[in-house]
Amino acid sequence: MIVEINLLPKKEPKNASVLVSVAVFAALLIAAAVVFYVLSARADEQINALTGELKQIRAMQAIEQQKQKGAQSVQEMKELHEAVQWSKNYPLKMVPLLRNMTKLLPERGFMMNFSYTGNETVTVSIQFDTSEQAAYYLKRLSDAKFVEAVQLKSVSTVNITDTSAEEGMEKQVVPRYLAQYEIHIRKQALEEKEKQ
Repeated sequence: MIVEINLLPKKEPKNASVLVSVAVFAALLIAAAVVFYVLSARADEQINALTGELKQIRAMQAIEQQKQKGAQSVQEMKELHEAVQWSKNYPLKMVPLLRNMTKLLPERGFMMNFSYTGNETVTVSIQFDTSEQAAYYLKRLSDAKFVEAVQLKSVSTVNITDTSAEEGMEKQVVPRYLAQYEIHIRKQALEEKEKQ
C-alpha cells in the first residue's frame, strides 16, 4: 500500500460571493453599454430626422419667399405702370404753361406766386410797375389760345423802397402793383402749341 503524504496546505474553496459580485458587475456594465448604444443610436436617428425636416422647411420657406418676391414684383410693376399712366394723364404740364405765361409778361413783370388748384385752373400773382401793365397782361392772356378764360381777381399796391439810390441821396418809395389772376387753361391747345 502506498501512502500519500500531502505536504501542501489544503486549498480553501473560493468564496462564491466574490465571483458572483464580479459577474453581476460585468453584466451591469454590459447592460449599461448596450443601453447607452441604443439611446445614442435613437438620438442620432432623431437628429437626422430633425435635420431632414429642417431642410424641408427651409426649402419650403425659400419657395414661399420666391412666390412673395414674384407677387411683390408683380405688384411693384403694376404700381409703376399706374404711376406712368397717371403721369401721362396728368391734368396739366406746368413747364410749358409757365413758359407760355412768362412770354406774355411785360419786361418788368415778375411772377410772385403760382398755384394749380385743379380742374385746369391756375391762380397766379404778378408784380408790375404800373396798373396799365396789369391790364395789358390781362388782355394778352385773354387773347392767348391756351387760355379758355381769365379773371383779374385783385390789384393791390405794394410800396417798395428803392435801394439803388446813392448813399447821400434820399431813398425813394416806389409803388408796385400786385395783380392776382385766375386762369382757366385749354389743355389741348397748350399741348398743341408745345408740339409746334
